[in-house]
Amino acid sequence: MSRYRCFFPALVLVFLAGIPTPAPAQDLTMVWEFRVKAGSEAAFEEAVKAHMEFREANGDPWEWHWYQQMIGKDPGTYMVRSSGHSWADFDRDMGGEFDEVAGNHWNATVQPLVEEVWNLIDQEDSELSRLPENMDPYTLFNVSVFYLKPDQIMAFSEAVGKYKQVILDHDFPFYWVVQSAVAGADGPAMALVGFAERWADMAEDPAMEAALVETYGEDGAQELFQQFYGSFHYFENYIGMLRPDLSGGGGM
Repeated sequence: MSRYRCFFPALVLVFLAGIPTPAPAQDLTMVWEFRVKAGSEAAFEEAVKAHMEFREANGDPWEWHWYQQMIGKDPGTYMVRSSGHSWADFDRDMGGEFDEVAGNHWNATVQPLVEEVWNLIDQEDSELSRLPENMDPYTLFNVSVFYLKPDQIMAFSEAVGKYKQVILDHDFPFYWVVQSAVAGADGPAMALVGFAERWADMAEDPAMEAALVETYGEDGAQELFQQFYGSFHYFENYIGMLRPDLSGGGGM
């Protein structure tokens, strides 16, 4: 294995994100993840579809995108995300009349089919991300979540920034979002979420390694490799697929 093939493009094709939309500067995303009771997958999906129709019919102010883990430690797990929020949105919408009505409907129709549930809030880092002009073609998301060493957070961000600059300088067709967990995670964590139209897009590109060596030299590329991998305790990776048939909501 090459010494420099760190995460671009392999890990730049990384799901803790979703489909980013133009949003306020805070750019927060509410995330829910569900493990469904064994044998209840079909019933869960039908219940979710009915629930999303209920939310839209009753004026849901948030738009939700659903995903399903295809490859990873929890295949089949479902995730739903609502992006582009500010903290003020949570004050305005959480605990309000609609939130209570929608929560009661969920608890009565969908929750009985759920085995486990997780919840967190993450925030997009626009300086480290690179988004395409049009997200519509992208339905696969390769996600790597990095659990950072507290004293190496800046080193991690700096390394990602250097990789990004190499990609921009060589105009490689790689697009991704970087997000940090701001609530609900176990310690400092950041995710690299890459976008793919098809599985073949996830293959590594040897030109990336050559570009790193061209930019930093052999020794400099190795130092960057070590800086990146020395900045976290461990990482988890999975691939998720957009489920537009489950997604919906009123939108912002």
